[in-house]
Amino acid sequence: MNEQELDEVYGDFCRTLSAVSEAQATPFLARFALLAFHEINDVRRIRALIQEAGPERA
Repeated sequence: MNEQELDEVYGDFCRTLSAVSEAQATPFLARFALLAFHEINDVRRIRALIQEAGPERA
């Protein structure tokens, strides 16, 4: 994925997240995460990504 594709898909993600209600945002994010975990299919990589996205990194 190049930088333009990353920007486009991030925009798609943000638009979809904005389109759901506030009550639906957490379930949407959880479902997206589970689908991504399944696609990544690498426990070590998933755990590293969780650490990278964690609050201590923000």
